[in-house]
Amino acid sequence: MSRIFIISAPSGAGKTSLVKKVCKTLDFVRPSVSFTTRKIRDSEQDKKDYFFIDKKEFEERISKSEFLEYQNVYGNLYGTTLDSISHISKQGHDVILEIDYRGMLAVKKVIPEAISIYIVPPSIEILRKRLENRAEDDKNVIQKRMRSSLKELEYSKYADYILINDDFSLALNSLIGIILFKKIPVNLIKDYISLTTSFNKLIV
Repeated sequence: MSRIFIISAPSGAGKTSLVKKVCKTLDFVRPSVSFTTRKIRDSEQDKKDYFFIDKKEFEERISKSEFLEYQNVYGNLYGTTLDSISHISKQGHDVILEIDYRGMLAVKKVIPEAISIYIVPPSIEILRKRLENRAEDDKNVIQKRMRSSLKELEYSKYADYILINDDFSLALNSLIGIILFKKIPVNLIKDYISLTTSFNKLIV
């Protein structure tokens, strides 16, 4: 059975880098590509990082109820379509949604069995430095993102798991560990615990 993993975080916490690495590491996981009305960045590819469309087409898709969730973020629209998730699931893969906290709450309301994982920075100061170092936004936008991040972090408590992205390798291993854990049937976990307990008794 395919699972849906929701990866959420404030801007600059490192969720995009983690998601890309997870999908390269685990061949059964596929990212759901979102739609957006914002301008494409030099480092991005259309239909790979996002489906870049204009506001008119986005609103037409809303009117047709194509989106599982959609949000307005800093004046740009972002949305996840039902078809994108269904297509990945039908291929037998697990789905990763990289969305903000509002999207996380919206998806969990419709699909409560989806597994939500919230990525947080080790500190607000480090988050600010990351936003400044990636040099994608001007100072005013960074200030807006910082104010928004303080609000967004309050919603991490609604996620099933919270990961601190201080060391990228450790955060990646933890994220992969959660995904693999959720792939193991409960009965196998119980058998593993039972075998481990019996083995420890033998070697004591």
